[in-house]
Amino acid sequence: MKSLDLTGVTPDHQATATWAAVLLHAIAREEAAARLPPRVTEQGLATWNRFKGRLNATDFLDLLFEDAAVLHQVPFAATAVEAPARVGRLPSHLVEKWLKSVPQLDLTAAPADYITEQARLLGLPFRMARSDLHVVKPHQKVLELPGSGGQLAHHLVTTQKDLTLQANFTIACGTWQEQTLAGVVALACGAPSGEYIVRATAETMKAIEHPLRQRAFDFVIGLAPDKGGQFKIEDQLAIWFPNAKIVLV
Repeated sequence: MKSLDLTGVTPDHQATATWAAVLLHAIAREEAAARLPPRVTEQGLATWNRFKGRLNATDFLDLLFEDAAVLHQVPFAATAVEAPARVGRLPSHLVEKWLKSVPQLDLTAAPADYITEQARLLGLPFRMARSDLHVVKPHQKVLELPGSGGQLAHHLVTTQKDLTLQANFTIACGTWQEQTLAGVVALACGAPSGEYIVRATAETMKAIEHPLRQRAFDFVIGLAPDKGGQFKIEDQLAIWFPNAKIVLV
């Protein structure tokens, strides 16, 4: 599946460009699904070109993210995901190239393929045995551990009936890349906000008073150690969450 091209991005712009490319793709997909009015997918960017005045393509991107952040601080506000990103510093010619390439994106690709490609672009693990996850009932609560950025929750919501991110899941994220992907997952699943996305790392969760360890979950899911996961069932998770079914894939 094709994504926006980061070829030629300099190291000092890498984090910002990665974050911005992921979010521009997400906005274009939301527009294609009629969940947002057409702006980046509008033919010839007609409205923007009519009213932009002296503003450039980078300003357009900044405005798009600012507008989207009103409802979804995660992932559209860099401060909310703690991303080292400054959209205003991106070269205008790079953003212009992206905008011209939006019509070549497959904006109706299968949800699983889309989320996998976004994970790849963010440099996150995406090869995991999702089929090993258990059936979750509508009343049950699930914690997704740091490392996968909501990919496991996305799989369960899109393959099992009567589950929603906001009602059934807490997604713990250890990096800005994970938190950004979790926000993209929220958009893809039509979730109204990202309140269930929390910042946590394997290190901070060692504290017995950590808020996640004070909550009751029916399932704790995450990456297996051989897939890049930072947790082990016997050494940590079984002690931290004694009443939960723990599944690492």
